[in-house]
Amino acid sequence: MAMERERWDSRSAFIFAAIGSAIGLGNLWRFPYLAYRYGGGAFLIPYIISVFVLGIPWLFLEMSAGHMSRTGAPGSFKMVSKKLEWAGWFQVFVSFILNTYYVIIVGWALCYMIFSIYLPWGVGEESVYGVESFFFNDFLGVTEGPGVAGGFSIPIVVATILAWVLIYFIISRGVKRIGKVSTYFVILAWISLIIFTIRGLTLPGAVDIGLNSYLTPDFSAIADAEVWFGAFSQVAFSLSLGMGIMYAYASYLPDKSDINNNLMITALADMGTAFFAGFAIFSSAGFLAYSMGIDISEITMSGIALTFVTIPTSISMMPTVPQIFGVIFFVSLFMLGVTSAYSITEAFVTSIVDKFKVSRRKATALVCAISTAIGVFVFARGFGIHWLDMVDRGVSYYGVLIGGLISCIIFGWIYGSDRLREHTNRISEITFGRWVDVAAKFIAPAAIIFVITWGLFVTGDVFGYGGYDLWASTLGMWGSLLVAFVLSIIFASRGEV
Repeated sequence: MAMERERWDSRSAFIFAAIGSAIGLGNLWRFPYLAYRYGGGAFLIPYIISVFVLGIPWLFLEMSAGHMSRTGAPGSFKMVSKKLEWAGWFQVFVSFILNTYYVIIVGWALCYMIFSIYLPWGVGEESVYGVESFFFNDFLGVTEGPGVAGGFSIPIVVATILAWVLIYFIISRGVKRIGKVSTYFVILAWISLIIFTIRGLTLPGAVDIGLNSYLTPDFSAIADAEVWFGAFSQVAFSLSLGMGIMYAYASYLPDKSDINNNLMITALADMGTAFFAGFAIFSSAGFLAYSMGIDISEITMSGIALTFVTIPTSISMMPTVPQIFGVIFFVSLFMLGVTSAYSITEAFVTSIVDKFKVSRRKATALVCAISTAIGVFVFARGFGIHWLDMVDRGVSYYGVLIGGLISCIIFGWIYGSDRLREHTNRISEITFGRWVDVAAKFIAPAAIIFVITWGLFVTGDVFGYGGYDLWASTLGMWGSLLVAFVLSIIFASRGEV
């Protein structure tokens, strides 16, 4: 006799878990930079359009399919046809690989929470050059290339293990524990971000330099295809789509759940957090530009360097108790990162439990142990950041997009988005019209194909990525995707226990 499937404690628990999954590191270090680069306040127009024609339809397909099938991603695709189960496993293996280095970055944030107490890179003007050297040389011990392994960074190893232990204790207790933790973590992250932003706005240069650069609209940029590439790609990456998470989370909802409303709240909360994060980032960057007497364009405004070089430098130059605000910022970063990390882990754990009928605790222990080992032995070493860069491009960019395209084809066309819409409309307070079908079948897949094509041929990824040798970028990018595909075929071919 099959055991009854666990359920979320409440609707709010599910919503906070979904929001925690969607809001991650990319909200802090990617969206503000894209807005700055692509038209300032005018970027909000293509971004909001992208949310409604790509993000919401894609999120709708995943949540509705997970709720109908009552299983994770592999079971949701199997609901359409047994031959399609591999597509769900592809998504969860993409997210599994992604998580092996994502938790490493969460570990960095944990380390920097501690570093912020005593600012080992210096205070004031001495931090301008000290922060970058500390991060790349002392902390990461970066080697000259992906072929030189280098040594282990002990702080990163310890922080990564601690992060995975925390993830294990959250996931192993089931979705009720996930819901409770997500509620506290998301609220705490928001509060921390608000405090940090308020402090940033009081600093000289924050508004007239920082926010001016962030928000000044350039409406002519909207006609640029690259701006739409930035908007579509940000939506795809920031909502935790194409990774099997939303199938798993929705599968634990009660029979009568307001799916449509829940997914709208999730998408809008993610968008709002990303926009608000820009105030935190650019107020700090404006202050740094003012303090150094340089133009803000000379400051690194995106990615890892923004988070672990630019922001710590700005914090170290604050005139009053910079340590407090350093801790506050990295608490927010850690909370946003860890909620995404355990959501990714849950997608894989749910799939294993559904397929092989093992206990949740055993499945969680296995996934966490393997992920920890890969993370430590590959990404906690001197060449880790090189491989992180390339593997991330493979799985977080192409893997997620390919998974989304497959979802649009299988659930939009083969299964029928109208069937999913009828299901969610029947149990939701708000109903979706046929625009969702049009978006899921035509607009969303077209947008995904556009972003993939742009990355391959305009950015030039097909010829190598990020200045690395072709062999390295091929192995890192396409090798990681090949591993995900092969494992998805193997797991789909195994019979259920």
